[in-house]
Amino acid sequence: MEVQALTPTVGVRITDFKASEATPADVERLKSLIAEHCVIHLPGQFLDAGGLEDFAGRFGEHWLGSFLKPIDGHRHAIPIKNNGKALAISERWHADSTYDQCPPYLSFLTAIDLPPLGGDTMWCNQYLVYEYLPEGVKRLINRIRAVHYNRGQVKVRTGASRDDLPGFAHPLVIRHPVSGRPVFYLSAHAEHLEGIGREESALLLDWLRRYNGQPAFSYRHRWSAGDAIIWDNRCTTHYAVHDYGDYPRYLNRVTVAGPQPEAYFDID
Repeated sequence: MEVQALTPTVGVRITDFKASEATPADVERLKSLIAEHCVIHLPGQFLDAGGLEDFAGRFGEHWLGSFLKPIDGHRHAIPIKNNGKALAISERWHADSTYDQCPPYLSFLTAIDLPPLGGDTMWCNQYLVYEYLPEGVKRLINRIRAVHYNRGQVKVRTGASRDDLPGFAHPLVIRHPVSGRPVFYLSAHAEHLEGIGREESALLLDWLRRYNGQPAFSYRHRWSAGDAIIWDNRCTTHYAVHDYGDYPRYLNRVTVAGPQPEAYFDID
């Protein structure tokens, strides 16, 4: 297993490694690397949906949200495909399914069918976003929760706009469950601050979102056939760029469960 940095601030590429032959020791090392570097690129894996489920299952219990439908014949792998730019709900900085009480911990994504150009995915290191926030901003947000909703996913899956969906509140600053470090935890699914109306919350949330996706803390991945990517939803946000028009873009995703995000600072 050879490890090379993708950027100075986020991500590593691992070569001389076959996911299908991963040992328990390999998995433990990968867990440590993910907690530290946030994103892992594994080129040349060519995993099908079953192989991806198998590999992800070595890291923990599979997770499938209530609104997600797996690929036919599989229990945990879901398709990520081109639904057109108007329905490209991943074209914003987000972590997966933060509208759940216990969002997935790790996400695994493999390239199956790619457009000739475009379709990159970007990841941002949320450890560093928090570290570089102005001290006054940190004091302001350290004990605040944001409420997350699943309107985008429901719209794509059902075609209906829903105003009656329940939300779930998560701290804006969480403690990473492996590294113990503080993380700026703001996903596009967050719609307002706990106990504060949408209109009053909008100015602060819009201002805070300027810190997500800072180029100095981000990695942009150009997909190649056979690629597999693992990322940690607790210390990253990601953004899928829809710049490929009507070309097919098909990937498989499997997620692994984790604990409910824990506040880094005492809120109650």
